[in-house]
Amino acid sequence: MLSGPPTVAHFLHFNFRNLLTAGIPQAMSGRKTLATAVFMKPLIQYLLLGLSVLAFAGGTASAANSGHMLDNIELIPGEKTSYLTLKGYFEPELFQEISVQPDESGRETLVVIPNAFINNLLIPNREFNQFPAENLIRQIQLEEDIREEAGNQVRFLVNLKISLAQEMEIALEIEKSTPRQLTFSLIPSGRLVSPDTDKAEVTDVLAQPPPEESVLLHPVFAMLAYRQPIRLNVSVLNASRHVGGAQRLAILLERQQRRRIEQRVGMRLEVVNISSVQEQMILPRTKIYYRPNMLKSAITLADIIPGEQTVEPMPLNRGTKPTTDVEIYVGQNFE
Repeated sequence: MLSGPPTVAHFLHFNFRNLLTAGIPQAMSGRKTLATAVFMKPLIQYLLLGLSVLAFAGGTASAANSGHMLDNIELIPGEKTSYLTLKGYFEPELFQEISVQPDESGRETLVVIPNAFINNLLIPNREFNQFPAENLIRQIQLEEDIREEAGNQVRFLVNLKISLAQEMEIALEIEKSTPRQLTFSLIPSGRLVSPDTDKAEVTDVLAQPPPEESVLLHPVFAMLAYRQPIRLNVSVLNASRHVGGAQRLAILLERQQRRRIEQRVGMRLEVVNISSVQEQMILPRTKIYYRPNMLKSAITLADIIPGEQTVEPMPLNRGTKPTTDVEIYVGQNFE
């Protein structure tokens, strides 16, 4: 678990690695005295820069304790609508800050992703020019922008400069984006396509989880995958014939047991949805679904909710909003 902003840890780790990789061979050469002196000077400068970045991050920890990590880029061609997916780790709460800026020609588009980094191990080259469909994208250039701004603020951006093979409209598809991928739709200009067009065509591809090996390639991945979030988003749905079951449970969690829950899980509790299920989905017993890394929170909620509950991982094919961490289906046994 990270003790500070993961973006800063990523910055220090990868740049320190690059510095050592470049400098150590020089220090081990025949001219040891001179090479070591040449190597130590940028090393000392880098350490001072690292301490400065950490000092800046300390003042902005509340704003930088979450962010994005880009691992890979994939293009999924479609008959009418194609999709560009960015694989990695992403914060759904920050999706609204991402901007898509086309130029006047319609052949160049700039995508700006704030609070983001590029994984230097999985993306050593910053240019992509080989795609399955040549008539869609010619090239994508990645740029990692890290700079100090006024007021001891550090800005972290990733820019994608997309060169298109034809005039196309690119849009961020928040509904198709998840904490493991960002999804952009590519539609030829002048062609009107309904939002559900090609949905069946790409759903299976977009829903595929990234290879598990990618999570194990670097310690930064593990830290990001298991970092402690700051908020626990809970959805409560009435799956019983008792009217108002979801509302009563929401009141129990938010008003009567909030402090106890937040102390145990270490996050701020938010009930983001209260609704009911269809008649055929009535459950005899309350069921709790949880996303990866949220098992402890699900067990804590199960311990507080009266009666017996079933706790299960959230199915991948469930149409749940990416921002929901735990889903509680209130069964017949809750009164």
